Amino acid sequence: MPAWMMLAMQAVAGPPAPTKPVKVERPCPVAQPGEEIIVCARPNGGLRLKPLADRYTPERTPPKAETAINGVGTVAMEAEQAADAQGAPVNRAMIRLRIPIGGKKR
Repeated sequence: MPAWMMLAMQAVAGPPAPTKPVKVERPCPVAQPGEEIIVCARPNGGLRLKPLADRYTPERTPPKAETAINGVGTVAMEAEQAADAQGAPVNRAMIRLRIPIGGKKR
């Protein structure tokens, strides 16, 4: 009897399959000659990025990896690309220490 119960429990039907949503497409209106141009788009406004607020202004120059050292000068990390004598590209990563020579002019 327990074997029959185990087989009967496996044969139980599950929940009904969910139905697929029906897409309702509205036809794009046709412009008559001499009227304005009509542009139709998909209603995916929720997926589009919203415009940034006016308070944000992007930087015009790339950020520099540079900092000042009090009493000494500045130190910066820079990258360059040049060519050797045969024309092959040479990539360089440099740390530059800039020390001003002389004192402040009065």
